[in-house]
Amino acid sequence: MKPGRTDDLTEREREILTPYLTDTEATVFSLKNLNPEVIGAALARYSRAPTGFKETIVREFLDEQGKANEVKGSEMIDRVVNKYGDESVAELAVAPLCIEEVSNLMTKIIEDCRIGGSPIEESTRYVLYDVQKNGQWRYVRPANIMESGLGGKYVQTMDFIFEAYASLVEPMKELFQKRLPQEDFKIEVERAEGTLTLKQSELIDDNERRAHRIAYGFTIRSAACDVIRCILPASTKANLGLVGNGRFYSNLISKLMSQDLHEAQSLAENIQKALNHQIPTFIKRAARNDYYATNNNKMQALADALFKGIKIGPNPEAVLLEDQPEDLQVNMLASILFPYVKVSTEQIREVVKSLPEEKQDEIFNTYIGDRKTKRDRPGRGLEYGYPIQFDLIAGFAEYRDLQRHRMLTQQRQDIGISLGYSIPGEIKEIGKSELVQECYDRSENLYRDFISAGMVKEAQYAPLFNHLIRWNMGMNLRELGHLVELRSQRSGHPKYRRLVQNMSKLYLKRHPKMEPVLSFVDQNDYDDGIARAEQEARTARKSLATGVFDDID
Repeated sequence: MKPGRTDDLTEREREILTPYLTDTEATVFSLKNLNPEVIGAALARYSRAPTGFKETIVREFLDEQGKANEVKGSEMIDRVVNKYGDESVAELAVAPLCIEEVSNLMTKIIEDCRIGGSPIEESTRYVLYDVQKNGQWRYVRPANIMESGLGGKYVQTMDFIFEAYASLVEPMKELFQKRLPQEDFKIEVERAEGTLTLKQSELIDDNERRAHRIAYGFTIRSAACDVIRCILPASTKANLGLVGNGRFYSNLISKLMSQDLHEAQSLAENIQKALNHQIPTFIKRAARNDYYATNNNKMQALADALFKGIKIGPNPEAVLLEDQPEDLQVNMLASILFPYVKVSTEQIREVVKSLPEEKQDEIFNTYIGDRKTKRDRPGRGLEYGYPIQFDLIAGFAEYRDLQRHRMLTQQRQDIGISLGYSIPGEIKEIGKSELVQECYDRSENLYRDFISAGMVKEAQYAPLFNHLIRWNMGMNLRELGHLVELRSQRSGHPKYRRLVQNMSKLYLKRHPKMEPVLSFVDQNDYDDGIARAEQEARTARKSLATGVFDDID
C-alpha cells in the first residue's frame, strides 16, 4: 500500500526525486531538470490532491527508474486546459523566449500584452545602430512592403536615415566630451577611509583607471544615443527577451495572428514553432481570433466615418481628464473610440455627446460585436473607470520608455505624423540640422505614400522616434506615485522626465493633499544631457568591488 502523505516517502522515492528537487526533505524547494508541461501538470494537482508535489511527481509522473513521463503531463494539461477550460492552469508552465530582429513597432504590440509575461528589450538609449549587419542596416523588411510598389522607396528612405544616423555618432560624442571632459569625470572608489568620489588624476591603480574609462565611455555613448535616436524609424530592429506563462503566450500568439501586419502574422508562426519545443500543450489552442480581427475592422470603419473632416484640436503635452459620474456612458464610448482616431479624448467626448442615442448604441454594439463564446472578449476600452486618467503626447521614443508600466490601462493611437515632431537642440550644435530635417521630410513623404496606397498599418514603420504619438493612461493613485517618482529620477531621459513632472503637477494642483504620495518626484531640471554620470560613477564602484565590469573595455 502506498504511503498517503508527502513525509512518508520511501528511501527509493527520495532517491528518484533527488535529480529534480533542490532539497527532498524541505517544505520549500525549487525544481530542476523537469519539462515545463510535467511541472504544470504536477502543480495542477495541488488543488485536487491531499498530497504535496513530491508525492505527486514521484508517483504519478516518474517511472520506477526515475524518468519523467512527459506524455502523461501533456495529456493531463490537454485535458484540464483545452478540454475543461481551466485556463488558470495554463499559468503554471513558464517558458523563456528570445525574439530577435523584430521592429520597434512590433515590440510595442507584444508588450501591450501586460499580464503573465515579463519583457526586456534592446535599448536605443544604450545601443548604437551605426553598423550594418550582413550588409544591411537594422530595419525590418516585411515581405508585403518589399513586394509592393513602395518596396524600392522604402529601402531607399530607410538606408538614407540609417546612414544619417551613423554620421551623427562621432560628432555627438565629441559634443558631450566637450561638455564633460574625461579629466573632470568622477567615479566612486572604495578606499580604507570610505567611499570617495574621484577624478581620473586621483586614481591609483589600473583597475580604478579601467573602471573610470569604462564608466566615462558609457556615459558619453549613452548621452549621444539619447539624442541621435531622434531619427531612428519605428521599423528599427530590436531584440526582445520574454519570460511568460502558457496563458500569456497563447493570448500573444492569437493576438499576433489576428493583426493586419504581415510581420505580426509571420512572428506568431515563429513563436508557436519555438514554444512547441517547450510548452506545446499550453499553446495548443492559440489561433487567429476572427472576432478580434472583425471587430477591429468594423470599429475602424465606424470611427473613420464619425470623425471624417474633424481637425485635431489643441495638443498640450499632458491633460488630466475630468470625469463626472453623469458622463459615464459618454466617457466609456470615448475610451472605446480612442485607439481608432487621431484626436484627443476631450475632442472624442465632445463628438460622442453630440450624437443621438441610436448612434451611441451603435458604437457600443459594434465594439462588443458578435460574441460566440466567453473567450470572445471586447477590448481594453471597457476598462474605463480609473480615478486618474491622462491624455499624453510625447515622442515615440519616450512612449516606448513609459509603455512598459503595466499596473494600469494604456491605449495608444497609431504611430503617425499628424502631431508633428521635435528635433533636439544638440543637432543644431553639431551642425546637422539640414541632414536631420531631410530625414523627417523623407520619412513623412514615405508615410503619405503608404497611406495613399491603402497600406495604413504598414505606414507606422515610417515615422521616426521623435514623431509625436498620443496615448491614454488610466491608473489609481498608488500607480501614479510609482510612475512619476521612478521616471522623474535624474538618470531618466530628459523628455519623459519633464512629462511625468508635468503629470505630477497637474494631479497635485487638483488634489494638493495627496502630496505625500508623490513626495519623491524629482522636479529638478538636469538639462546637460549627461545626467547619468552620477549613476555610472556608482556603477564603477560596484564593478571595482566585484571585479565584474559592466561594459566592454
